[in-house]
Amino acid sequence: MIRMKLSSKHKLFFYIFLIFALFITGVLVASQFTLYFTIALFLAMLLLIHLVIESFEKSVRQFRDNKYRQEITGNIAHELRTPVTSIRGYLETVLETQLDPEKEHYFINQAYNQTIVLSELIRDMGLITKIEEAPGKFQLSQVCINQLLVELKADLQLVLQEKGIEMEWDIPEKLIIHGNQNLLYSIFRNLADNAIRYAGEHIKIEITGNQDKSYCYFSFSDNGVGILDDKHLDRLFERFYRTNEGRTRDSGGSGLGLSIVKNAILFHKGFICAKNREGGGLEFLFSLKTDISRA
Repeated sequence: MIRMKLSSKHKLFFYIFLIFALFITGVLVASQFTLYFTIALFLAMLLLIHLVIESFEKSVRQFRDNKYRQEITGNIAHELRTPVTSIRGYLETVLETQLDPEKEHYFINQAYNQTIVLSELIRDMGLITKIEEAPGKFQLSQVCINQLLVELKADLQLVLQEKGIEMEWDIPEKLIIHGNQNLLYSIFRNLADNAIRYAGEHIKIEITGNQDKSYCYFSFSDNGVGILDDKHLDRLFERFYRTNEGRTRDSGGSGLGLSIVKNAILFHKGFICAKNREGGGLEFLFSLKTDISRA
């Protein structure tokens, strides 16, 4: 069976032709079949209503898409402007002011730190774009989550010790996901980075997991400060979203960490939500498909 997908323009011509045909047919038989003529007009009205609704919905979608693109573009411009302005200011000071070696080294070091912020931002933006627009380019393999967490803790060992943070997990030894190694790592890494930056010092990070035939289910929680207002919870995964409008990026990060988490989970056909814990702290609950290569 051959299916043809009509464009909006062709649909319009088709509807006009069909309405015209129904109307002419109705007129020809109206004197003998008044009921048929009434039905023809009714069907014509339905088709016109459908056409108007379809056109309206398309306009709404275009408006939303344009508004979303404008908002994202504005956010990106703002986030890029901050490190670039800082780098320019530090370098101008070094070039235009006579400084002693210690102060000169300080300003150069500050400029270097801002280049790291800038490179992290560009890297994270590229990763999100790749997940959304080219998911087929990610290679899949068997990933042991326990081993992944061992590697993560080793990578974070220094900062965990500095802030007195404990990190523990209770995951079945044979919990294996057929997915992308780097994206799975980025999920747990960005959640850990988020807790390290914002939950406070001397906290405890706990990760638990289990699985059924098709999905793995995880809880990633800390006993830190949590989110003061629950209204922010649904927006934590938006790009560059701040729970405190006045807060800057002084604590580090690109502002895209939790957005990467959400996109990486969607890539693995899962779902994530956040909630405040009753005893204090923040908890992320998410699922990942055991094998994303299967339908």
